[in-house]
Amino acid sequence: MDARAVAERRYSIFRRIFDQNLWGNCESVSGEGSNLERTAAVRSQLPALLARHGVRSMLDAPCGDFFWMKEVALDVDSYIGADIVPELIARNIERYSSRQRRFIVCDLVEDELPRADLVFCRDCLVHLSYAETWRALHNFRRSGATWLLTTTFSDRRDNQDIKTGDWRPINLERAPYGFPPAAEVIDEHSDEVDEELGAFPDKVLGLWRLADLPL
Repeated sequence: MDARAVAERRYSIFRRIFDQNLWGNCESVSGEGSNLERTAAVRSQLPALLARHGVRSMLDAPCGDFFWMKEVALDVDSYIGADIVPELIARNIERYSSRQRRFIVCDLVEDELPRADLVFCRDCLVHLSYAETWRALHNFRRSGATWLLTTTFSDRRDNQDIKTGDWRPINLERAPYGFPPAAEVIDEHSDEVDEELGAFPDKVLGLWRLADLPL
């Protein structure tokens, strides 16, 4: 399958998830992991983390419906929310855009990304195949960002490949990723449970310098 066909398949997967509200609940079309209860720890700790590391601009990819992020007191000069689904972005622009906050349609795996101090990528790489994860990571570094803050599961011993659109927990410090220890983590205090894979109390957001990653 050529690159264009792969990109079209990726778009169709996430477009179908949005159209059919496959991840949605009564709060957010981005799924239960994006409701206010399950983002409480992130919302409370994110502003201080950004301040500690001098982050003044932030790329949120994917931003989803911006449901919980709108509740965060972001002290940044520029926030850019990016998502592959045009209708989500159109809705976000209508509801939430401002002088310091903008939204763009963007495929984080393929498209050129706007430069920001930090790329925030929560609950995304867990849905991508190994191949597309590596392409996304290379794209993040190519954007010129200094930091990556992304989901990882700190106690997982093994990783497994999936088809893009499926889900599994990943530990970015284990093979095949081999990230160094995170500079900092936000413990999400997760109560998420999968019928087959069990509970995930080890879900965290890990912070890495993109220059330090084995890409």
